[in-house]
Amino acid sequence: MIRHHLAAALAGAALLSAGLAAAAVPPGVNDCLECHGDKSIEKTLPGGGTLSLYVDLQAYRRSVHGNSGCATCHVDAKAPHEKLGKVSCGRCHADAAKSYAGSSHGKLRAKGVTDVPGCDGCHGKHDIRKSADPASRTFRLNIAATCLRCHKDRAIEQKYNLPDQKVMIAYEQSVHGMASRKAGLTGSAVCSDCHGNHGILPGDDPKSATFRQNIPTLCGKCHSGILEKYERSVHGKGMRAGIAESPVCTDCHGEHTISKVSDPNSPVSARNIPKTCTGCHDKEAISSRYALPKKRFSSYMDSFHGIAVEYGMTKAANCSSCHGVHDILPSSDPASSVNKANLPRTCGKCHPKAGPNFAKGSVHVEVTAAKALGVFAIRMFYIIFISALVVLFVLHVGLELYGRWREKKEGASGGKGGAQ
Repeated sequence: MIRHHLAAALAGAALLSAGLAAAAVPPGVNDCLECHGDKSIEKTLPGGGTLSLYVDLQAYRRSVHGNSGCATCHVDAKAPHEKLGKVSCGRCHADAAKSYAGSSHGKLRAKGVTDVPGCDGCHGKHDIRKSADPASRTFRLNIAATCLRCHKDRAIEQKYNLPDQKVMIAYEQSVHGMASRKAGLTGSAVCSDCHGNHGILPGDDPKSATFRQNIPTLCGKCHSGILEKYERSVHGKGMRAGIAESPVCTDCHGEHTISKVSDPNSPVSARNIPKTCTGCHDKEAISSRYALPKKRFSSYMDSFHGIAVEYGMTKAANCSSCHGVHDILPSSDPASSVNKANLPRTCGKCHPKAGPNFAKGSVHVEVTAAKALGVFAIRMFYIIFISALVVLFVLHVGLELYGRWREKKEGASGGKGGAQ
């Protein structure tokens, strides 16, 4: 039950006397403030607890609706009243309301679920501001914090099987999150850029912006030049042809955890690229289905380049150094950087004197008798030779220690005999 007493009228009068002229306040607002200007006014909730019904006039006047009267939203507001009907934002914002109704949030809300955000959950109530206002909850630099108010809540995460907190918090440390939160770059991607605003849908919905086949177009909104290269690549063409295994942006860069190439933990850092590419190219099912060369990772790691990268030499060639990054093409394509005609130029990026001979040998060498007899024979020789040396060395040390033990034992026995 709403408590209504004389202090409410006094509170409303105090607000007006603080420099807010009655003529500047929209019609009917002062009447409402006779009750709602009192900070102690509240109502008892059905499940227990109370809800404050106080309205801060100054915050309301600074809001986007500040020049409207209360009845603009509360259409059934008549004094006196016990309760008011729900406010329908869709009366003015029909398009947004339609999008929200079809969203994940809207569908749950329509079922009576109250722990998903409605309009006021993101925009506020009487203090709503334009999205261009830095004080708005939906200002670009504030959106992540607005979304994380719910998505960092462990109870909500478990109830709706949402990505865990580590994934959500990772955005704050990502290249996008850092650019937004620390550098204040309003052009950096925030939640709504990828997931949408009113029409948010789950990632497995084909209409969702984060549906797998929609991701290149989504990322291309900001990275248009890269999208053009990707679309022409073997991966882009495969993805557009409906090949589910073709990698999209998030397969290589990650989702909320996207970091700079210079970050040692990034999946696209120089040292991690071989493992990232191996995620697909070492899968037997993929290589067999699409007739791809096998054992690319092991043959690379056996090479000078692979060994150098393994030991931390980040300037050594990795997969992207030769095959490209977003513009990867099959070696049979004349435009491919690993086409035989182009290998001298590709290798020449690191080896300035690279000539036609660079294109003659195999790059990924599988060390087997069938595919590289010479290399296989030399490797086996060294394995046997070095193993034999180690065995002989251990045997030599063992015999040496045994001999010294024998001499020490005999010396001790001789000493005892002389004493007798």
